[in-house]
Amino acid sequence: MIGKEQSMEFLERVLKLSALPTVEARLTHDRLALTRFADSSIHQNLVKDTIALKLRVVIGKKIGTATVNSTAMADVRRAMGVAERLARLQTDDADFVSLPSPTAFVAARTYYPETAQCSPAERAAAVETLVQTAESATLKAYGSFATETNEIAIANSHGIRAYNCSTAACLRTVVMSPRHSGTGYADFLSRNMADIDPKALGEEAAERCSLGEYARDLPPGELEAVLTPYAVSDMIRFLGMLGFTASSLQEGRSFMSGRMGERVVGENISIWDDAMDPETLNMPFDIEGVAKRRVSLIEKGVAAGVVYDSYDAHKEGLVSTGHAARVRGGMPANLVMAPGNSSLAKMVKSTKRGVYITRFHYTHCPDPVNVIMTGTTRDGTYFIENGEIKYPIKNLRLTDSVLRILSHVSHISAERKLQRDWWGTFTSYLPALKAERCNFTGATTF
Repeated sequence: MIGKEQSMEFLERVLKLSALPTVEARLTHDRLALTRFADSSIHQNLVKDTIALKLRVVIGKKIGTATVNSTAMADVRRAMGVAERLARLQTDDADFVSLPSPTAFVAARTYYPETAQCSPAERAAAVETLVQTAESATLKAYGSFATETNEIAIANSHGIRAYNCSTAACLRTVVMSPRHSGTGYADFLSRNMADIDPKALGEEAAERCSLGEYARDLPPGELEAVLTPYAVSDMIRFLGMLGFTASSLQEGRSFMSGRMGERVVGENISIWDDAMDPETLNMPFDIEGVAKRRVSLIEKGVAAGVVYDSYDAHKEGLVSTGHAARVRGGMPANLVMAPGNSSLAKMVKSTKRGVYITRFHYTHCPDPVNVIMTGTTRDGTYFIENGEIKYPIKNLRLTDSVLRILSHVSHISAERKLQRDWWGTFTSYLPALKAERCNFTGATTF
């Protein structure tokens, strides 16, 4: 770990390398430690350390950037020269106003030493517990256990000075039967690895797998669907990435464009972004060093707002909500969906004819404005009839509007879970849902 004092001292030296009046420097240090296992045996252990310094310089309305994976001052000096030359080569950006100025942010607990100091032996012990749980049910376990430490420090010529160090741990597994084609999935994500119970995860995945023996065909069509938080996370990420950003709203790409203040989903759906919620991967500021603010996105089904970085906020004479991301434009990073008073068991019991979906695989959104989602079910898909799970079914392809699905939600669970989507790009704190209408357009052979 670099540490706050050393990081900020380094950034002060970096800012002095340029004679330009407006400069920003962002230092990140990411350490990933990963243990992978397959066929119930650990087959890989790795540690990856990455240091990156991103520079942004401004000449009038021209912006130049450069990134260097080094803290040696000779390398940094060369990178600063590159950024300045690139800025001079740019045409004026009429929408650019200024880099952000300092905002007060509240410190949050984001660092857990037990996660940062987790050894390969500790990860192996957790994997062993999970594997033994699976093997007691005559199943094989596959998956990974990752622990991360992430440092970020930001300084700019307008006075922003921000530093934070955070940790995260994620254990995920797919268990498979050597006797049949059934599979089961489970994962757990937290800033504190002590929250992870590998035995419980093994039991959850094994139970799903045991229900998956001898999957049957089910013709595609419109069905009721019970969706675990694993499945909901893939749907919500499309709203976050494609609809809740200021840039998508301003460019007419968002499903909320021209519909702000109108109902876009069911009245029982409320979603907001709150980086100070400790149930999320909380973070006090964004990558520009601007304090994160709670932003209401959908209030009781009504389009309520989007998140901003400084660039897009200035276009509308607003201030950043603290959602600058590594790609241009703001991006929500701590989505939360309001809970209900139901449970997965109640959802199943209320279903006359439908499917239970554990998660989705390889999801895409071919129509962002209507938020059309497509992807196949995976690792635990079952047919529900008259309130009971009857038998496992072969995986189905969902092709439907997330907005339509969320407009027909009849049950929302009281329990919520911190989730990453299938791609591992988006984190959200989500309940399980029961949708009365989901359109399935195809079926697989497995």
